[in-house]
Amino acid sequence: MTWLWWRCCFCWKDQVREEEEDQEEICAATTTNSSESSLDVATTEDSVTMGQTASRINNLFRRKCSATPSPDHEDDAQVSQEDTTFLIPSAVVPSYPLATPRSPLRRGTRPLDLSEISPARPPSKRLKGDIQYLDFPVLKSDETIKFVQNSKIMLILKGIPGSGKSFIAQKIKEVYEDAVVCSADSYFMRDGEYQFDRDQLKEAHEFCQHTASEAAKEGLHVIVIDNTNVRNWEMKYYLDLAKEHHYIPLVMETQTPWAMDSRELALKNSHDIPQKIIAQKVKSYQPVQPIYYGWFINEVDSKKIYSMGQEWLQQILNVDDFFQDFSQNTQLDSGEEILKFFSLDSDAEGKTLHATAKFTGRGKQHGAMEYMKNSIIRRAMGQCFQLHIIGFVITPRTFGARLKLTWEELELWGNDDNEDPPESVFQPVVSRKDNVNCEEQPQEFPNNMEQNDITNKCKRAGCQLTCRVVDAEIGEDRFHPTSGNGSRAHLTLAYAPTVKPVCTGFDLISAVKCEQRAFSKGMSTDSQLEDQKVETYNIRGGVLRNYGEGTWVVYPEKELVVSSMFSAFY
Repeated sequence: MTWLWWRCCFCWKDQVREEEEDQEEICAATTTNSSESSLDVATTEDSVTMGQTASRINNLFRRKCSATPSPDHEDDAQVSQEDTTFLIPSAVVPSYPLATPRSPLRRGTRPLDLSEISPARPPSKRLKGDIQYLDFPVLKSDETIKFVQNSKIMLILKGIPGSGKSFIAQKIKEVYEDAVVCSADSYFMRDGEYQFDRDQLKEAHEFCQHTASEAAKEGLHVIVIDNTNVRNWEMKYYLDLAKEHHYIPLVMETQTPWAMDSRELALKNSHDIPQKIIAQKVKSYQPVQPIYYGWFINEVDSKKIYSMGQEWLQQILNVDDFFQDFSQNTQLDSGEEILKFFSLDSDAEGKTLHATAKFTGRGKQHGAMEYMKNSIIRRAMGQCFQLHIIGFVITPRTFGARLKLTWEELELWGNDDNEDPPESVFQPVVSRKDNVNCEEQPQEFPNNMEQNDITNKCKRAGCQLTCRVVDAEIGEDRFHPTSGNGSRAHLTLAYAPTVKPVCTGFDLISAVKCEQRAFSKGMSTDSQLEDQKVETYNIRGGVLRNYGEGTWVVYPEKELVVSSMFSAFY
């Protein structure tokens, strides 16, 4: 019986859905007769009652029940019409309305507003569903995945056999389909079976290194190193390879609860390695201890930022006071010599720019261990951040791009913004004219054609430009945009001979102090503050200021926003 009731309801729904296609004609029939005969929801002005609805269901039920029943329900269909009358409410209209009267339903028409249509979002490639023990931004963050796809990243996995390392490699391959996974285990695969031979272990690692080297030469945007890397020296070849080919390295340690449990690892590893050997690996495992943490920019963006910095330098060389001051400090006689004075030492840091968030010195620096163990730092490893370049600081020693960190980036900031430079940092500036012939000094970009060739080569390899120019927020703090926490954040673009790159941060600290003194000068009558002379020059696209002692600061009218990855240098 229950089946009959539900069937009549479904039949009624089918009928209503069929007649909705002809609503234009139904709406035209608004008289009382049409409202009584129609099976649509049109009613008279006096009433739409539950009784009328029941009558329509009754009629539909009797009409549909006359059809041949399905074989699966022949027994139920044998119920007589008299036996089913109690299932159908009476069609007699009651003396009182059971529903609120309303006007006949009409389907209105209006022009379609395109703004109401939500644009279709491209499907995300990030992992869906259960991602337990896979809490890595490169797998679950859409913004980070997009950055990786536009850059060259080397993902170096680190974990004891059975800790889930190869599972991570598998998931990376799902997100980045064209990623190259380099593993010594691949050398022992024979016809789909793993056949380990300890005597060929050296050849297996050479095979893995060769595979990674070929992928790096091709410039493929994701290279995965799926080896145990129990001791940190085992990663050295791949870290050097990443530096040589301008990849951003990211070491990913397994996150499983049994990652250091030799008993569980012996049960879970796929190569049947006995617990005794696993226990030895657990004992010899070395945690990752970077030299510094920071935000790393891909190769194409680094070239673009360096090029824009050179353009600013060329422009301010047209300011006579700057040229005379800089010539006096460097003993250089021409603008061409000054442009060649600075160089980015590719042998020291590679050709990818970075902003140091914390110098840890492999755990030896003050506060390094607390920083490395901080859960916020560990979760941020591999995450994409947007860096805001708000100006440039130029001294006879260094040339740097100034950053303004967001509150999320300030959580990762660990450097001292008021640190006094050690005496060993600043050496007397030696002019290139004294020891190197400027004509023989190699340049980063001898001409625009070479720069374009480099950019196009990177684009073909999957490295894309992410930086963009936006309007700067120019307010009362224009000439002191940063102070306190994070004010030391910068990108080292170039530095003079015998000068270390770390000097760029100390020059920025000095510039910030000059800005604060100049700001206080306008609000104080202290004679000492009035002695500081600040000269301002309007230049195309911004303002140039001289704070004395060779410190010049550029305040552009626009900011440069560039994508970066928070990682570490090992």
